[in-house]
Amino acid sequence: VNVVEALQEFWQMKQSRGADLKNGALVVYEMVPSTSPPYVCYVTLPGGSCFGSFQFCPTKAEARRSAAKIALMNSVFNEHPSRRITDEFIEKSVSEALASFNGNREEADNPNTGIGAFRFMLESNKGKSMLEFQELMTVFQLLHWNGSLKAMRERQCSRQ
Repeated sequence: VNVVEALQEFWQMKQSRGADLKNGALVVYEMVPSTSPPYVCYVTLPGGSCFGSFQFCPTKAEARRSAAKIALMNSVFNEHPSRRITDEFIEKSVSEALASFNGNREEADNPNTGIGAFRFMLESNKGKSMLEFQELMTVFQLLHWNGSLKAMRERQCSRQ
């Protein structure tokens, strides 16, 4: 099986079934510049998730196949119904967060607390896959790290 081809076909199939892919079904590969092994390759999926080669790769082609293999496994695994955000998943996740941080139920209902914001993010992504949610949370984290969230809050932007 040509795993590079299989990964591309997977995303084209998703697009043909109506998946909302902002940049189309294009899978993008990037090699880390190197003149000798081990070669490293990263693959970026249409949703924005990025995976890298995970083994020693003596050739650039092997690095590309390695990255495609891990991206394909994650893509297929993500399609399983158990990877969807449901009401049950939200309740379980919020309860676990409350227990981890010794929080109380009121915190979970207040969108101005960390756990309340977590609940809000989960509820606004109900029905989406965990991979889609992870992509969104990565963007959210980057906005926080670079100060953009604080600037948006100061301009009184809503969470939506």
